[in-house]
Amino acid sequence: MNILIEKFKQRNEISTIFLYILYFLLGMYYPLFSFMRQTVPQYWNQVTLFYHILLILLLVKVILQKNSVLDCFFLIVLLYLCYKSYQYNYDFYNIFGTMMFLCCAKNIEIKKIVKLDLYVRIVRSALFLTLPFMGLMINKINVWIGGRTRTFFGWTHANMMGLDFLLLAMDIMYLRKECKKWYDCILYAGFIIFLDLTANSRTAEAVIAMLIVIHLLSIVIPKNWFHKMMVLFTSGAFLLCVCIPFIGSYLYIRKPELFLQHDGTMLSRIQLTTTFYLRNGGVGFYGFPIEDEDCLDMMFSYIGLHWGIAAFIVIVAAITYAIYKASSEQNTVFLVLLFSFLVYGWAEVAPIYPVYSYFSLLLGYYIMNHKPFSLHIKGKTIAF
Repeated sequence: MNILIEKFKQRNEISTIFLYILYFLLGMYYPLFSFMRQTVPQYWNQVTLFYHILLILLLVKVILQKNSVLDCFFLIVLLYLCYKSYQYNYDFYNIFGTMMFLCCAKNIEIKKIVKLDLYVRIVRSALFLTLPFMGLMINKINVWIGGRTRTFFGWTHANMMGLDFLLLAMDIMYLRKECKKWYDCILYAGFIIFLDLTANSRTAEAVIAMLIVIHLLSIVIPKNWFHKMMVLFTSGAFLLCVCIPFIGSYLYIRKPELFLQHDGTMLSRIQLTTTFYLRNGGVGFYGFPIEDEDCLDMMFSYIGLHWGIAAFIVIVAAITYAIYKASSEQNTVFLVLLFSFLVYGWAEVAPIYPVYSYFSLLLGYYIMNHKPFSLHIKGKTIAF
């Protein structure tokens, strides 16, 4: 029995190390893509194949780890969802990567993932800021996007640059949770100023500003009160993230004149969501494909309309459970990370992809690391 336990421990350790390697490679895929696009564009297909192989290897990690009966059932359901998604919305790899990240969260340490992500962000940012000036990436300087001039160097879009700097702030705040000081905010403010002068990624800037407020409140407010506040903030951010696109679309259909009288980024995103909804005649259980003219930037409009109701239920259930468990276990800093992703998800969808962030790992953390329970049937014990 002891030998069997040791073998399972070794499997879990190997699978976790394997995930850390895959996460680093996924993080490096983005700058590799930008580099290849500029230097040898004829090899784009091979770079995309490399990305797809990395996503498939996530399934290998799940198979390597010690899974309970419940874990195996969860995996089968998610694989079936990915298969149906390919039939209906033609977006197999994106939904597959996200769902596998949920399952890959078993036996991980959030601190190690965040520390690894910090290294990835630093390396990525260094590459994106330097290689364009060497002619090894397309240098995006003073590009007219969204009614304003934006500079985002080697990143493929200004908002991707904003997301990387937002995650830098989130990672640093998480890792300094035991030794946080008020002057940490100077660094976060520096990120905001730099982003505003370059990428002008307003969503990322706003979330970093919220993190500064949260950081200062965590210093001056008693720990138990701060935890309750973060439970309230995260729950509210979650409800808004889910409700804004759908309530907004309902209002747009009923009273379009309210939207036509005003202009703004959020209103335009709601309009695009409504257009997609009307063109497809509603929502589908497995979603609808995105055409070239479509744009679903808000996280839950993307999940609900493109990936479908089935994926929407999975993600909503995972977030609900994560908030509940983090609340009951007093895991306040986990809630801060979740809050940041959810607020960003009001306007952007990128964090849901494994290549851009560890958001899906957070969602799967409490699901895959639940305390096992046993069922005794005719003298036999089955662990779930």
